[in-house]
Amino acid sequence: MNRDQINRTGMYGTVSAYMNTNTSLWQAIKAISDTMNDLNGGIAGIANSSGKQGTPISGAAAQKAQVRHSFEEQILFIASQLAALAEVNGDANLAGQVELTLSALDKLTDDDLEETGVRIANLTTANLAALADYGITPADIAALKALTTQFHAAKTAPREAVANRSGETDTLPDKVAAVTSILRNRLDKLMIRFKTSNPNFYAGYLAARVIVDRGGSSPNAKPAPAPQ
Repeated sequence: MNRDQINRTGMYGTVSAYMNTNTSLWQAIKAISDTMNDLNGGIAGIANSSGKQGTPISGAAAQKAQVRHSFEEQILFIASQLAALAEVNGDANLAGQVELTLSALDKLTDDDLEETGVRIANLTTANLAALADYGITPADIAALKALTTQFHAAKTAPREAVANRSGETDTLPDKVAAVTSILRNRLDKLMIRFKTSNPNFYAGYLAARVIVDRGGSSPNAKPAPAPQ
């Protein structure tokens, strides 16, 4: 959230807390009760979006890097055995498809690395009988396929995390505006009834409606528009 949103949501929470500590004064008035339900629901919606907006993407990126490392290692392990087999058999075609290094794998795009994993798995399956002498088993192929699946899911996770945060950032202003509207156009007007009948309660409400600058650069409070 930006500074203005933080200041406003702080005020929303103050108003909600003040009203909740004085429930006995207004709970019998359905219009106010309904408005408070909507206000608290709006505040909860903002808190939910704010929490998602602040979710770090570093976890998704770290998970992707870890899975990629394991994926590359498994590809290289099996490809090396295939390369040795190709050398023994003088199979230049196979050798050309499996001649890999870890540095070369590191330079591949995510999509190209995934395609490489699929290719190596297919070549291993086709040559499984001959690879028995090299210690390659169906379990090795299964492990490579499992890592391919994991990497496919992990490779888009950081982008999805960014997209989700961006989506919450885009909707947050509308949620803040909706709560502001509830206060200005409903609760402020409903509270007028207490201006004369309970001036202390009404004065406390007006004090709660003050927007305090929480940025720390200005000592001055910024009051919300006075209820009419």
